[in-house]
Amino acid sequence: MLALIVCTCFYAPTALAQNKKDSLPKSDDFFEQWFNYSRPGKYHQLLAALAGSWTFSGRHYSGDANPDSNKVEVEFKGTLERTSFANGRFFIAESTGEKIQMPIQDGKMKEVVSKGIETEGYDNIKQKFVKTMIGNHLGSDIAYSEGSYDSTKKAILYYRVETLIPGVSMKTYEHLKLLDKDHYTIEIYRERENKIIKDTEINYSRIKGK
Repeated sequence: MLALIVCTCFYAPTALAQNKKDSLPKSDDFFEQWFNYSRPGKYHQLLAALAGSWTFSGRHYSGDANPDSNKVEVEFKGTLERTSFANGRFFIAESTGEKIQMPIQDGKMKEVVSKGIETEGYDNIKQKFVKTMIGNHLGSDIAYSEGSYDSTKKAILYYRVETLIPGVSMKTYEHLKLLDKDHYTIEIYRERENKIIKDTEINYSRIKGK
């Protein structure tokens, strides 16, 4: 950390010369605030309660614009392991599911076990939950979501915009509902034809003792 401070101080004059508005304050108070905004807080503790080993089962719906005709298209299940990183500042969730078809080079498909990795945290500056997601099924991007905690619903409400193919984007809403210390659910809604349609529901149960 001392090295970080020394480097920051060394480069500060250069930054000042380039853009006075972006220069660092010449005060010990700046570093004190920087340290304090880096500390885990009460919202990190919400994520910490989800650390451990989980099983999950879920379903994808047809996604019809008419909710009355929305039916289950795919059911799936798997396991998830969520671990703490940097003393509870961030969390890494790795999921393992069933076999899927993954697009690979030369227009081919390959059968693989479904895998996904998420990084989770709370940005003290933005005052938002933040999450990134990568997987081995659809999409080559790193999906980024931001969210807020709804205390009445006991849920973290995430939002993101996904670009599926060039020129085609979709607004996605993800609700992580905290049921109790051993159960939570995720509901995913997508905006289609100016309507918000439930796309996915996943139920998580903690593996006993983990």
